[in-house]
Amino acid sequence: MAVTRLKRKDRRNKNASMDRKQAIKLNTSLVNVKSPNTEKVVIIED
Repeated sequence: MAVTRLKRKDRRNKNASMDRKQAIKLNTSLVNVKSPNTEKVVIIED
């Protein structure tokens, strides 16, 4: 059975959409790294 151009286009758009969603999720994920300076407290008095 032949696949029409519209079906090929739908498949291509669906793949592009999935790739775009994955890229957005990867690029917007928050990276939680604990700061190494949390234990150091410096008080400067003038």
